[in-house]
Amino acid sequence: MVSLLKWIVAAAAVIQKAKADFDMNLYGPYDYYTSNPITPRPWPDQFETFFPNNNRMLTNFSTGICNLTLRDYRAAFRAPPGSIEARKMLSICNRHEACIYGQLVPSVALNYQGASIFLGLAPYILSTLGPTVAELSLLSVHRPFLSFLISLGAPVSTPTRVFDFDDPRDLLSGKGRNLAIGRIAGWLAILISAVQYVLAGLAATNVISTMIAVGQKTTLAWACTTQFAPLLWAVLASFVAVVAMAGTLMIKWTYPSGDCRYGKTSTYVGRHTNIGYAPRLIALFWRNIGQALRSEITICANRNDRAFGHGREKHTKLPKLAVFLHIAAGCMSFVLFLFGTAVFSALQLVTFIDAFARIIARLIASSVICRLILIFELAGLRGAGP
Repeated sequence: MVSLLKWIVAAAAVIQKAKADFDMNLYGPYDYYTSNPITPRPWPDQFETFFPNNNRMLTNFSTGICNLTLRDYRAAFRAPPGSIEARKMLSICNRHEACIYGQLVPSVALNYQGASIFLGLAPYILSTLGPTVAELSLLSVHRPFLSFLISLGAPVSTPTRVFDFDDPRDLLSGKGRNLAIGRIAGWLAILISAVQYVLAGLAATNVISTMIAVGQKTTLAWACTTQFAPLLWAVLASFVAVVAMAGTLMIKWTYPSGDCRYGKTSTYVGRHTNIGYAPRLIALFWRNIGQALRSEITICANRNDRAFGHGREKHTKLPKLAVFLHIAAGCMSFVLFLFGTAVFSALQLVTFIDAFARIIARLIASSVICRLILIFELAGLRGAGP
């Protein structure tokens, strides 16, 4: 029995070598693997592991009948960057991936195609759970680090019409905005804040780890050696939040609320005119650091320095740059949505079960957690406050 298996493996290797020789004779030694001037190098070696559902089958194909292209790929991977062998890595990767797909029976190949279609819908599915640009920017001017974690945990924002301005002040009043939470006293507020950071951190870690696994265990149809595309898609969401936050901060600084904490700086400096300039500056610096930390961990329902006073600045003229930044953030969110669709729909070597259970379901769980945290904080901003 063992000798029979060895004979089958040897016969398969002979067939694969004959096919390679045929291609070499047909296209020539320089066209068999084309050289690319720019070839992104993968972080770890690809084709080492796959998602669990078909890991054994794909590994057997990769190291068995497709071992010739796998050997060429590993040689190109270990070659010095910029060398001729390294420039052929993309072509070799595509050929090895095609060899693996050539061994699949039609039913399994259809399973992979269905998974690609389902994954292509992932950005749309997540957008129904994600925050809007205005919601995330409104939270970011009060609790920036928490909003940063939320932007990583829910990387897809709910899309708005391109070039439209979504005023963040409208979130505090109007139809359908009646959910409000009053002040929460005592240790319960501290506990809620701590739980929020833990949950948001876990959600962000879940998304990042999932995207790293996707990059390592799959390939892209349009960029076989590019492993960083899924992780890049997840990280870019935080830049959209930063642009929107800058616009909302401009609105806040132009029309600050009457009890804004930044108006108390001069009083503090006046009480310490009897000490030197450098010690006074250092004391002011540490005082501002302490205020920033206290502001960050304070839930929105208990804040004394809310950015907007329930629409009393509604009829004031907004800075044009603030409006532009919000529109730019919306356009960036749309481009990120398209990029995510292009990445997820091109993922290869993943079955439908793995696509749902190990990718989309984990992303949905993180988005739901972040959405609940955001709803709670926005409801606190609509409350009566202290």
